[in-house]
Amino acid sequence: MKNVIAITACLKRCSVAILYENNIYEIDEDMDAPTNLVWLAENLIKSNNINLKKVNGIITASGPGSFTGIRTAQSFAKGLALSLKIPAASVDYFDVIKKLYMRRNNINVAETMVAVIKSEKGQVYYKIYDQNLDIGVSAYDALSKILNNNIILVGDAVEEVSYCSDSKIVNVYKVTDFKQAKYLLDFIDNITVESKIFPLYVNAQKKC
Repeated sequence: MKNVIAITACLKRCSVAILYENNIYEIDEDMDAPTNLVWLAENLIKSNNINLKKVNGIITASGPGSFTGIRTAQSFAKGLALSLKIPAASVDYFDVIKKLYMRRNNINVAETMVAVIKSEKGQVYYKIYDQNLDIGVSAYDALSKILNNNIILVGDAVEEVSYCSDSKIVNVYKVTDFKQAKYLLDFIDNITVESKIFPLYVNAQKKC
């Protein structure tokens, strides 16, 4: 059995979830991450009598999103893992979105799909789940031009991308809660002695 701490943060939101002796304890607050993340995690640990000596893994998000929030969460996770001498890992939000979509629709094998996350200035982060696992950032209308009606569009920017599509993508599924730390606990198998925490840097693709 694994006891795992999961940590995510945006600039103005903190989320911590702890899987401990088959129970999940969590906190998800609209608070400044650089100032409050450690304090919130400490309160969650103390109020639920979590013995840190029994924790054997840390997981956090690699992104994409707020660089300040991701860096805050990852720095905290790395420091905690180092002090406890336990392994840590990271997972990207695209895979969290994919997992939530599959679970909520009782799907065991995912079809070809695109996960999309809102960026800034009318742009969207995307990951195309096909043989090439294409990943990048694009304007809504530019991304819509490379998609087709048969593809499944999942994430928090599905309406924006679909609206820009001439053929109107019909297979859309909105997921907005993917940044909650509790969903990272679905990926605890990623935590191994070799695993590492790293940020996800997403660049614009030439075709978009």
